[in-house]
Amino acid sequence: MASFLKHAGYKTGLYTSPHLCDIRERFRINGLWINQKDFNRHSQVVLKACEKTKRKLGHSPTHFEALTAIAFCWFNEQKVDWVVLEVGLGGRLDATNVIESPVVSLITPIGLEHESILGKTISRIAAEKAGIIKSESFVATVQYHSDALKVIRKKALECSTELWRGGEEFNYRRTTKGIHWSGPGLNREIKFPFEGNYQAANASLALAAIQFLRTRDRVQTSIKTIEKSFTLMRWPGRMERVGQKPLVYLDGAHNPDGAEVLASYLKSKYPRHRWIVLNGLLKDKDHQTFIKYLKPITKLAVITEPDIDRAENGEVIYKEWEKKGVRSILVKDWKTALGLARMKLNLSHSSIGLLITGSLYLVGDCRSELVGFKGLEKI
Repeated sequence: MASFLKHAGYKTGLYTSPHLCDIRERFRINGLWINQKDFNRHSQVVLKACEKTKRKLGHSPTHFEALTAIAFCWFNEQKVDWVVLEVGLGGRLDATNVIESPVVSLITPIGLEHESILGKTISRIAAEKAGIIKSESFVATVQYHSDALKVIRKKALECSTELWRGGEEFNYRRTTKGIHWSGPGLNREIKFPFEGNYQAANASLALAAIQFLRTRDRVQTSIKTIEKSFTLMRWPGRMERVGQKPLVYLDGAHNPDGAEVLASYLKSKYPRHRWIVLNGLLKDKDHQTFIKYLKPITKLAVITEPDIDRAENGEVIYKEWEKKGVRSILVKDWKTALGLARMKLNLSHSSIGLLITGSLYLVGDCRSELVGFKGLEKI
């Protein structure tokens, strides 16, 4: 969405989380991250507000709430035309959900994750995600679980919100060069550079939002601009190839649905390859099912711990890989684990690749070690 709005000539703010290598990645205008001076200045303003809140209420806003406030302050100061916000966790109670009247809300495929916070069923998680739907707005969604779609549809009806569903109001299918999208006002193939089948669902949602805005005359643009914006999209750390010979991939998949799509894609694109998987997960993840999906493509699992306090104990992940019958090595320090995985890769046959996955925090650290900040400052 941000790529499209930028190429359509609108000054577009983008707020995402988490970051890979530098916290400023979360704050962008027209693809360029916030400069250090502006970040420091707005951080000081928000910090003073947090201290005032603590004196008044007895507790401070969360780290994510403070970062969201920094984003809003910067976007407001820079007088952007559009803001694209990525929800941090869930939706209903997320800091980004203070927006009262969003023009468009997009809900990507829902799976089981953050169950200790959002709920232990697809329906409960969907109810939290659907909290971003507001009255008389617009929502588009792609869902693979009927329970999730049922909850979203009910919320849209309650809010008198127009709902476009993948497979109903619009359709899409993956092609060799991108996706073919058909729906109101558009029926054609749109090329984009992303690898991975899950990106097709995300791209289809962006196209649904674009077509809604175009058919309502909220944006003025051409099909050529849409095609250009999709062709030039980049999203580091998501099915990102950072090595060709031998193959090295980074992917932030961190739940079973993500692992299933990741394994399916690699199996279809590289049917003769097997992978050294450098894997670390956080505590609130279903690591058993995650590992089950990756097992068929894995030659060796190198287990480590992401450098964050919510990291799952590496021994727990190691035992699960071993239980699944996959040869595994436990190295708790991620940098040492990466070095070992690369050494094993260099000693392996050309049909062996390296896959780093399980946590965006791990992916970010490893990406920094492998390619530095290349491609991060501007997307």
